[in-house]
Amino acid sequence: MQRMVVVCLVWLLVGCAQTAPTAVFPNDPLTAVPELIWQFAAGDKLEAPAQVVGEHVVVATKTAVIALNASDGQEAWRVAPPHGVWPRSLASSSDTIFVGVPGGLLALDASSGQERWQQTTIGEVLWPPLPGDPVYVATAFVGPGVEPQPDQHAWGYALDPDRGEIRWSLETDTYTLITPTASNNRVVFGGSRLDESDVNEGGHLRLHLLTTGGTLLWTVDTIDGFLKSVALDDQQLYYLAYTDMVYGLSLADGSEVWHYPTENWSPGFTMADDTLYFGSDNARVHAVAAGKGTAVWQTPLEGIFNAPRSEPNIVGDYLYFQSNDNRLYGLNRHSGEIIWQSEPQPRSRIPLTVAGSQLYLATQDGVLLAYK
Repeated sequence: MQRMVVVCLVWLLVGCAQTAPTAVFPNDPLTAVPELIWQFAAGDKLEAPAQVVGEHVVVATKTAVIALNASDGQEAWRVAPPHGVWPRSLASSSDTIFVGVPGGLLALDASSGQERWQQTTIGEVLWPPLPGDPVYVATAFVGPGVEPQPDQHAWGYALDPDRGEIRWSLETDTYTLITPTASNNRVVFGGSRLDESDVNEGGHLRLHLLTTGGTLLWTVDTIDGFLKSVALDDQQLYYLAYTDMVYGLSLADGSEVWHYPTENWSPGFTMADDTLYFGSDNARVHAVAAGKGTAVWQTPLEGIFNAPRSEPNIVGDYLYFQSNDNRLYGLNRHSGEIIWQSEPQPRSRIPLTVAGSQLYLATQDGVLLAYK
């Protein structure tokens, strides 16, 4: 049974791009259907949202990190580490690109691609770290391109953003951790773990809540399966996993405060201004009040199983995603009203990036499309 759970988890990891659930860009929103202005063929799969830093938009393949000029898509710099990179792990701060490489995390200057530092980790950095001060990093022993070792323990790290030095670390009882999240002097790491007891659906996962200084406050075990999204505010911890139920847990002790059924498969949520936004394959987009677990609105989409293919991107008053009908959508995030929708575009399972009045779509064929 444990072997089956690990095999299923690897399948889920291959099919789901994990990102930080609060990816909000403080730029001008797109209020009308954007038009394609350039495209760039990376030559290999793109598995993480494009990162926009200054005048560059950055993508990663399994062999290189590539920076393009946001204005015209021309290549500005390329870094090809000798042993490749983990392309799903791409993340950025205001001036630094972070990416997992075999055995650790690499930090690059966003303007030039010059290496700033590299830190060794126990386990592989398969998912994006959480940039900030410190940089929070989670590792894994099961995932795309990794020989599964579910009997190993993944680690969480807090790194100095300027030098990459380890401020503190935590050995967990999980074999894979997704992107951590932090808020109000708290940080949470979560992922899948082995357990001798069987479950009918889902799997064993553990959530760890710590202070930002590294003191463990509590752990909670559930059988909701692979963790897709997790977020925090000053009262509750929120998560969505394989069983497609959204939960709100008390920060005091990890006890359940509420749960909200997505009603069908959901790729993950994005949190903004005390609201959780997500799609589900019952052809709906949901907005749920984080404090109460009650629906703010539900917007139906035309077509059977038509729903956002990944967690939505939030910019200002707008919510953006590509749906299963391959169209790009822009919704008013306060009312759920569909403001615009495009004609079908090349298919992607990666969250859209919206920055500087431009939208970026990373296709399944390894092409980055820029719209404006």
